[in-house]
Amino acid sequence: MLSRMSDFLTRHRRKFIVTGVVVGGSIFLYKYAQNKLMEMQEKQAREFLEKSRRVQHFESTEKTCNQVILGMGAELIQAIIKECSTDELLEQLKQNPPNKLELWEEMKIQSFTRLTTFIYASSMLVVALRIQLNLLGGYLYQDTTTSSTDNQKGKKSPGKINDELKQQYLSLIRYFIQEGGLSELIRLVRSKVIDVMRQLPLTKPLSLADTEQLFWSLQMAINSDPSTDPCSKMTKYLLPSQLPDYISGGAMMQKMFNETLDLLESDEASSVCSNNICRGFSLAVDAMAECYKHTLSSKATTSQQQNDFNVNTIQIALARVIPIVSSLTAKGFDSDTRPQNLATSLLTFYVISDKTKVLGANVYETFSST
Repeated sequence: MLSRMSDFLTRHRRKFIVTGVVVGGSIFLYKYAQNKLMEMQEKQAREFLEKSRRVQHFESTEKTCNQVILGMGAELIQAIIKECSTDELLEQLKQNPPNKLELWEEMKIQSFTRLTTFIYASSMLVVALRIQLNLLGGYLYQDTTTSSTDNQKGKKSPGKINDELKQQYLSLIRYFIQEGGLSELIRLVRSKVIDVMRQLPLTKPLSLADTEQLFWSLQMAINSDPSTDPCSKMTKYLLPSQLPDYISGGAMMQKMFNETLDLLESDEASSVCSNNICRGFSLAVDAMAECYKHTLSSKATTSQQQNDFNVNTIQIALARVIPIVSSLTAKGFDSDTRPQNLATSLLTFYVISDKTKVLGANVYETFSST
């Protein structure tokens, strides 16, 4: 019996070996594939969770960014109203002085300077804060993920960004509002307004199309010098040329400051700012059209006359346009006012602009995954 079994095994030894190899290999391959599948599933789960955390953190960053923009935007608008005030001119004009023509000329320059500065300054501030908050948000996300990884390994590592550094970094934009950047922008805008509007008599009739062309001429004049163009040289107005002495953030602060300067001077940031400014002037023209309609309809004696008005064909003397322009920029940001005034419309549009949001998302993506 045993000899038969031995002979059988001897005769079929190769078959048993092959069968063993096949069965063993199959089991090994099954286990290997199972392990690889589990690793792939775990990797996909980690990537999904990381993506979810990043999206949540980005959305939180954007919400904070919008709140900061509206808060600082309101402060900026008030600073412009104060620096480009027309109150004194209006008081003098009420006295019907002998130099009222000169006062009206100054009123013309001041009103258009304030409106133009509204549009440029608010666009620049929104672009700057969108870049700053998302750059900071990206670094904070890195800190969060690094800290989480170290905790899993039983390590403790301090984050790169502490509260003091955050506050000092975000305070840099104060240069624009409080330390001369805005005043420098106003001086540039005023000089270009004088160049463009000096030859326009107060009696010149203007249609809405003429006003649009006037705004376009102002844009071309302001953007004409590459060394002072507010779109491509935003850093000249928004931030100090170097970190102030009171900043104590060390190498990390210097790194973030340099990166912010580079981003503000990038083609994408310049394009977004320029696009916002063009749209801002369009909003100003729309607001002026509403004022035209209100003024003209109030003078109509019948409902038929009101229906016959075509605001695009009506021409109004520049002297009558000046009070309209001045009134558009006489009030600051107020989210509760309906209909919205120009300052509120500008800031709201700049905040929700798709191009501005994409700029912020690109900055966040870059610095959260470095």
